[in-house]
Amino acid sequence: MIEQLKKALTTGIGLALKTWTEVEAAGKEIIQKAQLSEKDAGKLLKNLRESYEKTQKKMQMQAHHLVKDVLKKADVATSDDVKSLKREIQSLRKELREARATKGWKPGKAAASKSKSKTKPSA
Repeated sequence: MIEQLKKALTTGIGLALKTWTEVEAAGKEIIQKAQLSEKDAGKLLKNLRESYEKTQKKMQMQAHHLVKDVLKKADVATSDDVKSLKREIQSLRKELREARATKGWKPGKAAASKSKSKTKPSA
């Protein structure tokens, strides 16, 4: 019977939604009602604590994945997306500087040649 009560307390969402104080109080109540020895009471509380912590971590991970999925479906950029774009921009700037250095490119050359090609010849 104690094992069944222990399993009922340590499983599911109920445990995840409770604070450790609430779980501990329920465990102590079971200990009193079942008149467990000090050794068994300690084991029960230890098992409750371990199960509680595992459940909390699992719920945090599920919440994290849920939020990540919602952001992805809403097409919202994450900080990782922004960091990736910043790295790409830095890389492109570096490539552009290197290309300018090797080809002797000067600012204004490209702009001047574009404006000349857009003007109509005089008749």
